[in-house]
Amino acid sequence: MDYQLPQRDITFLLDEVLNLDDTLALPGYEHCDKDTFFAVVDAINGFVRDNLATCNEAGDSPGAKLVDGQVYAAPGFGDAYKVFCEDGWNALALEEEYGGQQLPFVLHAALREGMAGTNLAFALIHELNFGVVEALMAYGSDDQKTVYVPQLTNGNWAGTMNLTEPHCGTDLGLIRTKAVQNDDGSYAITGNKIFITWGDHDMSENVAHLILARVEGAQPGPRGLSLFLAPKYMLDADGNTTDTQNTITIAGIENKMGIHGSPTCAISFEDTKAWIVGEEGKGLAAMFVMMNAARLSVGQQGLGIAEAAIQTATAYAHERLQGRADGEAWNPAGPADPLVAHADVRRRLLTAQGEMDAGRAFAYFGASLLDEAHRSATPEARKAADAKLSVLTPVLKSYLSEMGSRMANEAVQMHGGHGFIKDYGVEQLVRDVRITEIYEGTSAVQARDLVTRKVRGDSGAVMKGFVADMLADADALPAELADVQTALRDAAARLGRCTDWVLSTAQGDVLSGACDYLEVVALSFSAWMAARIAKAAHAGTGAQSADYYADRLDCARALLVRALPRALSHEMILQAGEPGMICRADRCI
Repeated sequence: MDYQLPQRDITFLLDEVLNLDDTLALPGYEHCDKDTFFAVVDAINGFVRDNLATCNEAGDSPGAKLVDGQVYAAPGFGDAYKVFCEDGWNALALEEEYGGQQLPFVLHAALREGMAGTNLAFALIHELNFGVVEALMAYGSDDQKTVYVPQLTNGNWAGTMNLTEPHCGTDLGLIRTKAVQNDDGSYAITGNKIFITWGDHDMSENVAHLILARVEGAQPGPRGLSLFLAPKYMLDADGNTTDTQNTITIAGIENKMGIHGSPTCAISFEDTKAWIVGEEGKGLAAMFVMMNAARLSVGQQGLGIAEAAIQTATAYAHERLQGRADGEAWNPAGPADPLVAHADVRRRLLTAQGEMDAGRAFAYFGASLLDEAHRSATPEARKAADAKLSVLTPVLKSYLSEMGSRMANEAVQMHGGHGFIKDYGVEQLVRDVRITEIYEGTSAVQARDLVTRKVRGDSGAVMKGFVADMLADADALPAELADVQTALRDAAARLGRCTDWVLSTAQGDVLSGACDYLEVVALSFSAWMAARIAKAAHAGTGAQSADYYADRLDCARALLVRALPRALSHEMILQAGEPGMICRADRCI
C-alpha cells in the first residue's frame, strides 16, 4: 500500500475552510508562520512513509514478543522510534518549557493522521506518551513535572495508562488494585491490570506507569480512587534511571485481533513503589485528563485508517480490469474496463471521499478548539472553547473510529477476494482499526457521556449554540449553493429537534436512543463541514486548481445527498416506540 499524507487536502482545509490564520495568531504560536506550518506537514509525510510504513508489516507479523519477562518491540520499530524522537516528532505539540516544540494541535492532528494511516500499532506509543504528559501537567507535583515531563517529551522515557482489571473495564469503580502508604511518603501498589497498551518494551530507557488504585481504607466506588506514578526502573536522587527494577511483572502480551506491533500487556504490581499524582480520592479526575486526550487521538486514528483505506481502494479501482461498463467502453483496446468505470464503484468512492473530507474537517475543527482552549488570550475565551470541545469529544471519538472501520471494510469489498487475503494490506486495516471503536470507551459509553454529562449537563446550551452557528453559515451561502443551503438548514433543524427531545425526555428513554442522537450530531456536523468546504471550493480563491475545487464541491454534495440522509433514520429511531419500552425489555431478552 503506497500511502501518501493528503497534504493538498490538509492545506486546503486549514488555509481556506478552518481559518488557520486565527490559530497561528494565538499567544504562544508566534514562532510558527504558515510557511513553517506547511513545511512541517510535508516533513510528516516523509517521516511516516520512510519510517513507519516500512515496518508496518513486521509489526503485524511477527509483532512484539515477550521473552523472559522482557517485551521486545517488533522488528524495525526501535529504529523508527529513535528517528521519531531524534527528529522531535514526539515533542511536536508539547510545551517549550519542558523541551517541546509548542506547535499547534491542528498540526499535531496531521501527524496523528499520518502515523495512524501508515502504522497504527506504532502510533499508539506516542499517544500514551502525550497523554501521560497532559495528566502530569494538569495534576503532577512540581518535582514530577521537573523529573518526568522532559524525559517523556523527548521520548527517552515512555508512558502507560493502567486502568482496566480482569473483572472490570468501563466500570472503574470496581477497581481492586490497592495502595498502602510507606513511611517515606511513597506508596506500595499491589494488583493486576490488563489491556495495557505499550505496557512494556525495549525502545526507551524507562517506562512511567500511571496507575489507578485505591488507598487502603478509601471508600468504595470511583470516589475512592487515586492516581499513582511508578517507574519501571527506579530513579536516583538526581532523577536519573538506575539499574534497579521496580517490582513490576509483565504477565503476558494479549493475543489480539490486530495492532500486533503494539504490545498490549497484562501487568502485575506487587508492592510496587509509586508516588501519588494529585490528591487522594481525586484519581479519576486526573486520569480523565489523559482519557479525554486519548479520545481525541482515537478519532484521529479512525481518520488515518479511513484515508489509507480510501487511497488503496481508489488505486485498486483504477488498476483492476473487471467487466464492461454500461455505455461506452473505458478501455476499448483491453479485455475489460477498470472497476472505476462501473457506476456503483464510483458511487461508493465518491461518497467515501465526501465523508472523508467532512470527517477530516470535523476532526481538525476539534483540534482548533483544543488550540483555543489552551492558548486563547482570555480565560473566558479558553473556557468557551473548552466547553465546545468537551461536548464534541465523545462525538469525534465515536464517529471517526466507526468511519475508519466502515472505510476499511469498504476497501476490502472494493478488492473483492484479494481484499480477504493479506497481499494487499487492507485486511490488516480492518483488524487494526476495529479496536478504536472499543478502547477509551465504546460508542455507547461515548453516547451516554454526550447526552447525560454534556447536553443535559448544560441544558443544551453549547449544542444550541452550534445549531445557531450552522444556520448562520447556511444564510451566508451564495445562491449558486442553494442545494447545500437547504441541506444544512435541514441538518441544523434536525439537530435542534433531537436536542430538545434529549432535554425533555425521561433519562431511561434518552439513554436507549443515545447512540442514535450521537449519530445525528455527527452527521449534522459533517453536513456543516461539507457546507463550509463547498463554500470555499465555490469561491476558489486559494492556490488550488479549478479541477481540485470542482472535485471538493462534488464530494461535499455527495456527503449531503448520500450520507446525511442517514440522520433522518436515526431521528426516527431515536423517538421510536412506546415510552418505557426499552426499560421493560428484560421481559423479552
